[in-house]
Order: sequence, then C-alpha cells, then structure tokens
Amino acid sequence: MLNPAQNQVLYLMFLNGLLFLGLNYVARIIVFPGGRGSKKLGYMLLIIVGLVLCITQELDILLEMKFPAKAAQAVLLGGFAAPIFLISVVYFRIKRSQIESLSSAGDSQEERNADH
Repeated sequence: MLNPAQNQVLYLMFLNGLLFLGLNYVARIIVFPGGRGSKKLGYMLLIIVGLVLCITQELDILLEMKFPAKAAQAVLLGGFAAPIFLISVVYFRIKRSQIESLSSAGDSQEERNADH
C-alpha cells in the first residue's frame, strides 16, 4: 500500500501525462487547423479548459507537499508547460513543412510527366 505522499506523486505523474498529451494536441490543432466548418477549434477550447484544471490541481498538490508557491509556479509553467508547448509547436511546424514540400515535389513531378 502506498502512503499519502506516494499517492500524491503518482497523481502528479498522471496529471503531467494528461498535460503533455493536451499541450501536444493543442499545438497540433494550432499548426493543422481544420477547414471551414471543422469542430477542431471547439475541441481545442475544451481541452484548454481541462489543461487549466490539471495545472490548478498540480499547483494545489505541490503546495500541499510544502513547495514554495513561486517555485511551484515556476516548475509548472516555466519548467514543463511552456517548453512542452513550444517544442510541440516547433515539431508540428517542421512536420507541416515536410508534408508541404513532399506534396509540392509530387505535384511538380506529375506536371513533368503530364508534359511528356
């Protein structure tokens, strides 16, 4: 059986996993938005609300574990949420440029084949 401190650490790990997946999803939707009439932006807003709740829960748990408030905020936002979000945005931008370059290369090859 786990003691209360171990339960809090496991809960923090679970919330960090949810936060990672949510930030990754939000970054993907920002880089690859759906077309007109897409529901992706609405889902993204719901995910953002859930992520705010996750961060609030994590902050509460860290404060219960006697972390200083400023240090807990710095760890959550500056040490995890912001870097993960920025890295995800960069990753999906690179992926998008690769997809666009492959599709433009495929289009130019089809044009050359059509000329012959």
